[in-house]
Amino acid sequence: MITINTSPSGSPSVHDNMWHVVSSDNSGATDFKFVFDVWINGEQKVRVKQIPESNGKGYFDAGPTVRNSMTYAWFEPLDTAYVAQPDNSGQISIKYALRVGEDVSGTLTSNLSSGEVSGYNWAPPLFKRSVIGLSDKLNKWLTNRPLTAKTKLDERLYIGFYTNASVNLKCTTYNGANEIIATASGTTTAVPFGFLQMNIGSRAIATNLGITIDDSVKYYDVQFNANEAIRVYPVCNPKYTPILIHFLNRWGVWDTHRFDLSSRLNLEVERKGYSKKDYEFNGNAVDYKSTSNRYYEGKINHANKGSWIYKLTSDALTDDEYTWLAGLMVSPQILMEVDGYFYPVTIKNSSYEYSKYENNKLRALEIDFELNQSRLTQLR
Repeated sequence: MITINTSPSGSPSVHDNMWHVVSSDNSGATDFKFVFDVWINGEQKVRVKQIPESNGKGYFDAGPTVRNSMTYAWFEPLDTAYVAQPDNSGQISIKYALRVGEDVSGTLTSNLSSGEVSGYNWAPPLFKRSVIGLSDKLNKWLTNRPLTAKTKLDERLYIGFYTNASVNLKCTTYNGANEIIATASGTTTAVPFGFLQMNIGSRAIATNLGITIDDSVKYYDVQFNANEAIRVYPVCNPKYTPILIHFLNRWGVWDTHRFDLSSRLNLEVERKGYSKKDYEFNGNAVDYKSTSNRYYEGKINHANKGSWIYKLTSDALTDDEYTWLAGLMVSPQILMEVDGYFYPVTIKNSSYEYSKYENNKLRALEIDFELNQSRLTQLR
């Protein structure tokens, strides 16, 4: 008989170890192996045979198999308050079945015991691994950012929320004297999988709730039910044209950071060519130029390819903001918003300092983003 002693519980991360511990009445038999089958969406993903450890038990980590079945194409950068509700078929989480059998002296018997586990698309932190988990974010904004943000009127501002209940979106606006201007609430929204991808930019919230957010608003608070609020400060007439970076954060949903200081676009060119003679035979003469005084080229520029890198500068950040933006540095999906279009980019920087005020005072953040596209010039 096979017994599954322990399996991952709660809301385990697919990017961490997902240990299953099993035992068998036959573990002492000669040439005995545990047989682990992982099934996802009705398809067998892997079969692994393992000999027991010295205590007779089998230890199997399903993490590498399960995380490879996650999908990342669910997010579209919409200009609506409710952007998406990622599902549990691989977008924000995924359910898998572990079927455990045994192989004794070449005789295989599969699926003697089984169980189902859901793994989630959040990444464990550097400190307090297996201590801090998704449950710490229940009914909270699903981000590591401080619960304040700056945004220009009509900009997008993405943030996620995690809940186990139906929710009601609420916004309260305040004037320069910190007095309430207006409060508005939406309709009750069911969240079947527990996750909401929101856009709490002024236009999206105003459109959804019918509340006015203009130059008279010093800041506004956005919250669900009576849960924690995030405070948004509209920025008017910025000196530089801001560039927004939207990225998949450590909790598996999307965040936005505003690079609101100077930005510099650089072009890197890769050239290919071939050599040729830089003269022509013309009867009794060897000519190096044509009759119109155009010199013959000794090298043909066959193909030039351009790649672009944007050096963006953020305003000075707090310690907590530097901690939060470490998630941008390791994010697998990043979009740069330029003139209403969204361009996939890759970060060129390979190191990042968790800057602290006590060491560096308030310091701006510079990051180089390479556009995940290139352009060829005319071929010759």
